Amino acid sequence: GKTPVVWILPLWLRDNLLVLTVATKETEGFRRFKRSAQFFNYKIQALGLGEDWNVEKGTSAGGGQKVRLLKKALEKHADKEDLVILFTDSYDVLFASGPRELLKKFRQARSQVVFSAEELIYPDRRLEAKYPVVSDGKRFLGSGGFIGYAPNLSKLVAEWEGQDSDSDQLFYTKIFLDPEKREQINITLDHRCRIFQNLDGALGLPE
Repeated sequence: GKTPVVWILPLWLRDNLLVLTVATKETEGFRRFKRSAQFFNYKIQALGLGEDWNVEKGTSAGGGQKVRLLKKALEKHADKEDLVILFTDSYDVLFASGPRELLKKFRQARSQVVFSAEELIYPDRRLEAKYPVVSDGKRFLGSGGFIGYAPNLSKLVAEWEGQDSDSDQLFYTKIFLDPEKREQINITLDHRCRIFQNLDGALGLPE
């Protein structure tokens, strides 16, 4: 009755999920991310290693570089209808369970693309009124993690022509807040944090 130490995933499961992340440097945070990925047997591809991070500190929200790198990486996957891609930050991210659980929860969401959800709206608070109201959970899109089928993610980033220093979160937010694009790409938010738990704004400060 002991739980096995190693789970050998079926080939179809291993080959149908790809984790993409952006890391320009091998920071301690990135190494921690890789260790947690290896522990749970995720297949990971890091984009941008060795590139300069093209945002000056304190001048911009940045993140456009992540969209550019993702758009380029998706070119060879755009027609793979069965391929699920998780795109996530890495310096401040850890995995808490394995691919089987991730895919199960993604399929239960019944959307082609699922973005993480946040308590706080960023980077443009003026857009708050355009967000659909939710009765339960977090209301606002977070760009630090999202998951979807490869063709849908290709559609998501197809219109990107911004600068590396532009905000990726604002780009994705504007797509989500356009009802036509939201329906066409089939995007939803992980309001109840079944897949993603954003800790910014979710942790109470000590008394």
